[in-house]
Amino acid sequence: MRDMTLLETAYLAGLLLLSLVLPIMLSSRGARQTAARTSCPRTVWTGQVLLGIAGVLVLVSNVVAPFAMLFGLLSCGGCAAALHQQLYAASGVYRGRK
Repeated sequence: MRDMTLLETAYLAGLLLLSLVLPIMLSSRGARQTAARTSCPRTVWTGQVLLGIAGVLVLVSNVVAPFAMLFGLLSCGGCAAALHQQLYAASGVYRGRK
């Protein structure tokens, strides 16, 4: 195992904190409908897998670490936006735009 710099350790800590965002988003809304029970956890797991891949890339190479952090940040943001839309649609407030 190679030695990690302080910046790479900060990348891993940031990815760890980002991995908490999606489950907290899902639990805060209390998705009770069946459509939300099936699609929302898939989105959360997709985000978790992408963040895990980014974490492994940080551990593997110091050259790829900044790009892996950016990949993790963008994938978490994309999954959070998709999860927000799914939760909003499942709540019954969303009527669609005409």
